Amino acid sequence: MAVAIFVLQTAGSGVAVYGIPIYIAALLRSGTMGAAELSLASTGFFVVGALTGPVFGRFGQRRPNLVMLCAVLGGTAAVTAMAARPSGVVVVGAFAVLGAIFNGGLVVVGTTVLVRVFEGRPTAGMALATSGSSAGGILVSPVLALLLTTQAVVASSFLVIAAGFLTIGCGAVALIRWASPRPAPAAATTPPAPVRMSAHWPLIVAFSLVSASQLGAMSYLVATGIERDFTGARLAVSVATAAAVAVRWLGSAGIRRLGLHGWTMTSFCAQAVGVVLVGTAPAGWVLFLGAVLIGQSLGNTILIRSQVIVELFGIDDFARKFARFQTWTSLGSAAGPLVLGQVYALSNNYVPAYLALFVLNTVAVPFLRPWARRPQSRRIDELQQAGGATV
Repeated sequence: MAVAIFVLQTAGSGVAVYGIPIYIAALLRSGTMGAAELSLASTGFFVVGALTGPVFGRFGQRRPNLVMLCAVLGGTAAVTAMAARPSGVVVVGAFAVLGAIFNGGLVVVGTTVLVRVFEGRPTAGMALATSGSSAGGILVSPVLALLLTTQAVVASSFLVIAAGFLTIGCGAVALIRWASPRPAPAAATTPPAPVRMSAHWPLIVAFSLVSASQLGAMSYLVATGIERDFTGARLAVSVATAAAVAVRWLGSAGIRRLGLHGWTMTSFCAQAVGVVLVGTAPAGWVLFLGAVLIGQSLGNTILIRSQVIVELFGIDDFARKFARFQTWTSLGSAAGPLVLGQVYALSNNYVPAYLALFVLNTVAVPFLRPWARRPQSRRIDELQQAGGATV
């Protein structure tokens, strides 16, 4: 079950979220769409994903296999549509569908299933689930970059991508159905008060702003490098996601040493530096260094977000609270590509665009302070010591 969901999320993250920078670079190069239009399409990816997450989560609690199969079919249809007509309304709609199937069908449902499977060791399930949702940047995005290197092969390459995703996705769903584990009885937990999501609005704002900076920078990472003629710029997403996966499995050690709050602050501040480096990069190695700093925050944000839900609300209410938290932070993520794309369209320069993302990132950090002062945040360290040796 765990391996199958990991494979499914790897394929989905590669074709959806980590495929977006590759698609943007290819469409910009082909001249079929401009930066402003593509930034709106990217925003649609996150907005639709945010709004559909809770819906997928509710259905996924009852029929997770069916929801994940529909996600595979929907993603295949979206990529096929871009092959048929890679421009305008079709691309906007395809990005929206990819956002829905990735955020709702694969992240929310897949993570919920794995956390339940690893209920005795919650951090193990979180680490595995979130690794799958990032591994696509390492394993899939280089293939996408190779397929979409010239304008002449864009249409046929989209068809190859769709066929590959359909094959891998259906195979993974079949393996999940075959595994069909018997769920263990839920352990009784008493979540700390307050339990309302609205009571933690500064934390939600902080994660939303950081996600906006993060995803805005990632969306145009490849296009930035290509415009400056940096060798190997198409591998920048792979470099970022390699850092995301690596830091996730080192996260437990960092949290034990610095505490969850200190680790989070360090990660978010390092991302701010990375955004500036990418925006002002005078050489390819600076771009890749910035990609590493952004990638480590991407991995930490996904891992920490799941652990924060457990810390604040407990395992019993994980699915519902995770879906809602994902909705709000994904809406924040939608602002990043929109800000960068619109600023670039006005200035025709990536420096002010990335500096705008730096401002979002910097503003986010003070919003973490109310959460950092909460004493019950130490619960996550206790959870890790009880079941997180595998993270």
